[in-house]
Amino acid sequence: MKDENQGTEQRIKDAAKGLFQKKGFAATKTREIAEASETNLALVNYYFRTKKQLFDAIMLETLNV
Repeated sequence: MKDENQGTEQRIKDAAKGLFQKKGFAATKTREIAEASETNLALVNYYFRTKKQLFDAIMLETLNV
């Protein structure tokens, strides 16, 4: 179960990262992230609560690498 959760969370981050790079933060909608990650809006909100928190998580990951 833990691996599946990490997979879902990572899919959301990967999809969001691509959309943020392509469209920018303001133009990217949470629903688009859900569609691109093949999840639903509830899961995006469950893992990250807000688009800003998702963006921050991606930035922290990127800067720590």
